[in-house]
Amino acid sequence: MQTTTNKHSTGLIVGGAIVALFSVLALGIGGTAIWADATQRDDNGYVSTNTHRYSSATRAIATDGVTIGSEVPDWLVGKVRLEATSSKPTFVGIARKSEVDAYLRGTSYASATKLDLDPFKVTYVPHAGTRNPGRPADQSFWASSTTGTGAHALTWKIKSGEWSIVVMNADGSPGVSAEVNAGAKIPWALWAGIGLAVFGALVLGLAALMIYRGSGRGGAQVQAAASVA
Repeated sequence: MQTTTNKHSTGLIVGGAIVALFSVLALGIGGTAIWADATQRDDNGYVSTNTHRYSSATRAIATDGVTIGSEVPDWLVGKVRLEATSSKPTFVGIARKSEVDAYLRGTSYASATKLDLDPFKVTYVPHAGTRNPGRPADQSFWASSTTGTGAHALTWKIKSGEWSIVVMNADGSPGVSAEVNAGAKIPWALWAGIGLAVFGALVLGLAALMIYRGSGRGGAQVQAAASVA
């Protein structure tokens, strides 16, 4: 009987510790979402990364494909903003990766891979080519794009598919250099953060109760009350 009780107590403690781990994770994610919404959001509602310089001697810089699943419902979809700052006319565009690959085929360009934002680090994979792709803004396949000097930005409503971001000189010439930051506006992010924080707090309370009862103190109090009765 004692062995069964000990096993039950150990199970409560171990289970409580696992539940506590998940609750701390939920609290962390929820707290981060609330903090980002309160401190990192600009007047237009976007939470943005820091600005980083991207440069290449080639005619274009293109990101690896970013896949967005079709299972995301429309009401959960947010917007992306890309802001570029440059001293000469620069183009920034978003398009399906297949279209980007076809457009840049035979052109010298660099694939931006292994991108880390904090701390910033990017690896460029060069692709050789001699073809002049022409002015990127003349192409019709871009889902969203912007061209300009100084600071200019594009916004894009997120859609399913595999996408690539391209930075080029406006005339398609070699030697691309621009400072770029990315932002996202997700209307439900704050409420999701609050919900996760509340859920985490409730689950943490459950974990504390499980550990308390598994330690024997909760059961000891119950037994003491029964003895007095």
